[in-house]
Amino acid sequence: MKFLFDFGPIILFFVVYKFYGLYAAIYAMIGATFAQMMYARFSTGKFITSQVLTFVLLIVFGGISIALRNPAFVMWKVSVLYVIFALALIGSNWIGSKTLLERMMGKELQLPREIWLRLTWFWGFGFIGIAIVNAYFVNAALSARQRFLDSGIPIDPKTDLSNFDCSKTLLEDLCLTAQSAEGAWVNFKLFGTLGLTLVLIVITVFLLSKNIKEKEAGL
Repeated sequence: MKFLFDFGPIILFFVVYKFYGLYAAIYAMIGATFAQMMYARFSTGKFITSQVLTFVLLIVFGGISIALRNPAFVMWKVSVLYVIFALALIGSNWIGSKTLLERMMGKELQLPREIWLRLTWFWGFGFIGIAIVNAYFVNAALSARQRFLDSGIPIDPKTDLSNFDCSKTLLEDLCLTAQSAEGAWVNFKLFGTLGLTLVLIVITVFLLSKNIKEKEAGL
């Protein structure tokens, strides 16, 4: 349940995008992230750093996208966020006596420092991988959008393509391709990040169970 709660704002972004378009989805995600952050504050007595960071970046990148009517900023926010997470994790290998993962989960899991270091590197590179895959979808979406805007058709570059009627243009194929590429990024934002995170969790559980078995066997 907590895992789904953490992805709640992204799920809401996906749903609102499908019905009301990109910029309405950004507003919805900002509101949901704020609500998530305040819920954590009142239920635990403290703010969760990852939620605060996500909210700040969303305000900055999402706000710029809304102000300029340019989707590029909110799209790149995903990669920026995961790179920051990765750098924070990897950097914790040399800062303090415990890694960031150990500080977060050390009360529930008693593991040798060597294992914590391996897990930290694993999640750090995993987050970088998610950032790279997101960059691929962002580049595809923005390139397709630009090709459509550069086609010579008189259209406002600030147009929200998710709500645009492609049948009204002479180059319907270019318009549909741009819409499809943007939709692919939105799908990745939800299903891709969720799926890849689940893969990281499954591999982590496998590595931990293997370590526990080896420890019980005295290896």
